[in-house]
Amino acid sequence: MARVSSWLSVLALLAVAPARAQVGFGQDISRYQALYGDPVEVALEDLVMESSTYQDRAVRTRGRLDFASAQRGRSYSLRSTFGHHVGLYPVSEIAGAFEQDAPRMLGQIVEVTGVFRASNQSSGPAGFSIELWAFLGPEERDDKKPIKARTVTLEELVTRPGKREGETVRVVGKFRGRNLYGDLPAKSATSRSDWVIKDDLYAVWVTGKKPKGSGWGLDPSLKRDTGKWIEVVGRVETRGPVTYIQAKTVALTEPPKPTADAQPPPPPKERPKLPPSLVFSLPLDGEREVPRDSRFVVQFSKDMDEGSFQGHVGLRYAGPRRPGDRDFDGMKISYDGGLRALTVDPGDLLRPGREVELALLGGIRDIDGLELVPRAGAAHDGLVDVLRYRVAP
Repeated sequence: MARVSSWLSVLALLAVAPARAQVGFGQDISRYQALYGDPVEVALEDLVMESSTYQDRAVRTRGRLDFASAQRGRSYSLRSTFGHHVGLYPVSEIAGAFEQDAPRMLGQIVEVTGVFRASNQSSGPAGFSIELWAFLGPEERDDKKPIKARTVTLEELVTRPGKREGETVRVVGKFRGRNLYGDLPAKSATSRSDWVIKDDLYAVWVTGKKPKGSGWGLDPSLKRDTGKWIEVVGRVETRGPVTYIQAKTVALTEPPKPTADAQPPPPPKERPKLPPSLVFSLPLDGEREVPRDSRFVVQFSKDMDEGSFQGHVGLRYAGPRRPGDRDFDGMKISYDGGLRALTVDPGDLLRPGREVELALLGGIRDIDGLELVPRAGAAHDGLVDVLRYRVAP
């Protein structure tokens, strides 16, 4: 049961993770990029689950910094949302800075860039490691020091790409959320925490800080939060035709001129709504030797109608009934809408060595009224989905 609680806590923490600021880089990044190529942005979960794809490749990923058990000295690892660990081994150029900063970053979101390796003798406990040459730590706040920045318009940045490259500038634009109006190419964001500001026809990405401050906060996923004017102070970076600002400060402000108004384009045609499906479970489907006091967590692809679970979720022992088998009359279910996660508590100790089936029946719906569909290729004799577990002896 402790593992389930820990998993839910990690998901909740990630939902409110703070923005990060630069705290350390290697002194010769180009040398490592020449050896391993430009880093690929990848989620830590995907890095572990698809390790062969990223073997000996330069990657950039994020996770919570943890201590890692090691045979020699103190070492660290990154922990993913679902508890996977990847060992961290800084190159010599940044080893001192990393060792100095790591203690204060423990338990917080850290971004690292380096070469990924699996099944290496220097790997962490789980067999995965990153030899890092750059890292970004949690945000360091120092609002007392004024930031020297040139005030420029978004038009100047966009129409003259590269002219202000690397400079710290002050710009003003209308908040457009996480590219909710398609102002910039859909795949040009560097991470899901990026957001857009726009003035007239000119839009840029803002990275490194959330759109929030003392007494205010905007949600990049909601159109109702768009339209506010925001002043951003940060460093300019250009990638092809797209401009990015690595933000140092953000603040609500007034429009730069009375006529400035970034009009949204016509709304796109509404996409067909897809039915919900099961995307993750803990323990994993098919896992063997689950503890006798386990609870089961199932996560869905969409927000679900909590009432539709009643009478449509069941637990049973697989195979013929045996002496001593009891029905799960005390089973309890609960749904966390923020995590889209259903928790099933058997209400009884599981019988050792038995196979347990968690059955999802027809009638489970999402908040749009669409019914749950089986996972791809699954067939369950009239049931929508079944997850199977083997109880530890």
